[in-house]
Amino acid sequence: MVDSAISTMYTQYLDVIKKQRSDYYLNNLYLLNEQDQPLNYVPSSSKFKLINIYDTRNRKLLSKGIYAWKVFTTLKKNQFTINIVNFYITCKKRNYDFSNGGGSTTVFEYSCDKDNWQLITFKNWGI
Repeated sequence: MVDSAISTMYTQYLDVIKKQRSDYYLNNLYLLNEQDQPLNYVPSSSKFKLINIYDTRNRKLLSKGIYAWKVFTTLKKNQFTINIVNFYITCKKRNYDFSNGGGSTTVFEYSCDKDNWQLITFKNWGI
């Protein structure tokens, strides 16, 4: 389900990027989990770059700034919510700045009658 949410958002961004004829953003996009670590356990992670934000070897790259999607998940009763937040991340003098630029919310609901998860909503915000 996480992979489905990421793939849906990626596809929508890809459509926008094609219209703008600039693929820099998607070619330099990082994927992070809730703890700011690389999210590499989903199939769609191969489309993204991976980085450990707090590794000192990455400070030079972060001083220039990177684009990243941070994935948050929540399970409440029978609803599984996936929030993907678009960030621009910089690190100057060991101070990290996470600037939020929008994202998406995807909600799946488990149906006991059908014995499967169903997509309820997918909503972009801030794009």
